Amino acid sequence: MAIKEEFIIYYLDLLRELEKEKPDFLLFDVREPEEIECYGQIPKTINIRVDDVVNELVNLKDENFKKKYGIPKPDQHTKMIFSCYSGKRAENAVKKMNEKGYTQVYLYRGGFREWHDKQNLERQTFIIKYDQLLEDQKKSDVLIVDVREPEELAETGKISESINIKSSNVVEEFKELSEEDFEEKYGKPKPTKDTKIIFSCRSGNRSKRVQKQMQELGYKQVFNFEGGWEEWKRREEEKENEMKNDSGTQKGN
Repeated sequence: MAIKEEFIIYYLDLLRELEKEKPDFLLFDVREPEEIECYGQIPKTINIRVDDVVNELVNLKDENFKKKYGIPKPDQHTKMIFSCYSGKRAENAVKKMNEKGYTQVYLYRGGFREWHDKQNLERQTFIIKYDQLLEDQKKSDVLIVDVREPEELAETGKISESINIKSSNVVEEFKELSEEDFEEKYGKPKPTKDTKIIFSCRSGNRSKRVQKQMQELGYKQVFNFEGGWEEWKRREEEKENEMKNDSGTQKGN
């Protein structure tokens, strides 16, 4: 039997839920753990394999469920959204839960494939180019974070006005440090979730990962300087050479 339209969730519906501090739904991803480890997952999802859905959500004792997943076990009227890669396994999970008498079970038909594709398109608007970075350097309300290892910066130098937080520590520093401790440690005010933040690394890969992590934490103005230090150094050297050439030309005249 087909799932009724009122129990179908679309991308924008899901996005609105995930933007809430406390979503109204529990969100379950029914793919294999290996798939999630390899390809990633939608934020705030709980992984239960499609073959284990009934056993875990229906048969598992309340105390064992909370111990395993860190949340209270949902009852028959808890709102739940099921997702997988393209929607087929999630649809199977929804039908299984309906058969067990659960009344608020929804299908995210687009699945992780649609989520990933749309998120990638949206992230393309959060890319900073060299010329824009030059402008943002002058602004006191913009934070530039170099996520390379400290040893790399000691060897190469850094983009002026940037602070250094290595990529593996960014999420922890932003979550754990108080405003006072952040400013004392980095010499810059701790950004809010509306502050414009630009991440940079050597060539844009580590900063892209950090950008994604911060977006998933709810930071709304997170940008990636995709050219990284390599582009910065090249463009700065080009400017220096142009200035030298102009100076030599003027002397020759």
